[in-house]
Amino acid sequence: MENVNKIIKKIEEFAPLSTMQKWDNSGWQINLGIEETHKILLALDVTSSTVDEAIQKKCDLILSHHPVFFNSIKTIDSPFIIKAIQNNIQVYSAHTNLDIAKGGVSEYLAEKCGFKDLDTAFEFIKYKQFDKEKNFSKLISTLKTMFSLPSVRVVNSNRKTYSSIAFCSGSGAEFIHDLEKIGIDVFITGDLKHHQALNASKMTIIDLGHFHSERFVVEIFENILKGEDVEVVAAVERPAWEMI
Repeated sequence: MENVNKIIKKIEEFAPLSTMQKWDNSGWQINLGIEETHKILLALDVTSSTVDEAIQKKCDLILSHHPVFFNSIKTIDSPFIIKAIQNNIQVYSAHTNLDIAKGGVSEYLAEKCGFKDLDTAFEFIKYKQFDKEKNFSKLISTLKTMFSLPSVRVVNSNRKTYSSIAFCSGSGAEFIHDLEKIGIDVFITGDLKHHQALNASKMTIIDLGHFHSERFVVEIFENILKGEDVEVVAAVERPAWEMI
């Protein structure tokens, strides 16, 4: 059992709320004033399935990456939110503040792909430039293996080598032109739309999808809370759609 405020303090020391984007709503989503936590469910999203899993596994706190609420609330009528409250489950989210934190989501993605000592651009982007060119096919193979994907979506796939790479977990298409201007060869992100892909010129873009580019956020939460006197479990989550 651990004090809830101590848990939240550790997260906010790692990813201060003051660094989140103005449009974001990181922080408490459901705060019932319960001071102790016995078991925490770590998740990318808070959904009906997530709440059901928290109830089944007797978790009293959910830590998620994506907030439950983004817009002003006038009525609480969502069944899974009501269910969470009825079962005394609190919810806290760390979103854009965790994206840009040192050791945060984009940097963690890059390191999982084998790239360390990265530079930062445009706040959300982690990138690296190399003295020697690297094999592009090997990069694709690494991504497929790491995320257990039979294939990945690629724009401008006719590439043999690359000498620079950039990462933005989640949706990073808004940075495409800025990255092209600084000469990035390969950009790994998620949620690339049709016209965004058409407008890319020479840069190769790998679209992992929002889920796969951020699912390992639970590992970041686990690392932050390591040593705390509370049990943590990762939610069983899947992409919103399946390939059949």
